[in-house]
Amino acid sequence: MIVADPNNGWSDPIGTFISLQLAVRILASHESPRKVRMDQATSALAGLTPECFPASIRERAERVLGVRNKVRRNQGSNMVSFRFDILKPKECVTLTQDILSLYEACIFDMAKEIKDIVRPNNK
Repeated sequence: MIVADPNNGWSDPIGTFISLQLAVRILASHESPRKVRMDQATSALAGLTPECFPASIRERAERVLGVRNKVRRNQGSNMVSFRFDILKPKECVTLTQDILSLYEACIFDMAKEIKDIVRPNNK
């Protein structure tokens, strides 16, 4: 007997949702420059790995999670900074779209479970 994956490929659906939700909120705010928002949004996702996501969207997750490595700058000490200002505008747009896409996928995958919790008798 094969047991279905109750999390639909998400290693921690709630934790991933919360991280993605925070990243989206940061991107949507206009309280700081774009490079600061990009740093903060990707920082909110720093605890995630591609394996946290279902295989169908793992490639997109790898791109999002890999951006910090692309802009990482070691300064010869324990201090690490991220140069989001070196990203081209198109790269920033792509990163934002990829983060939104991951968030949407998480919401859509969890929709049935959320509905079952909110309205358990509507089956």
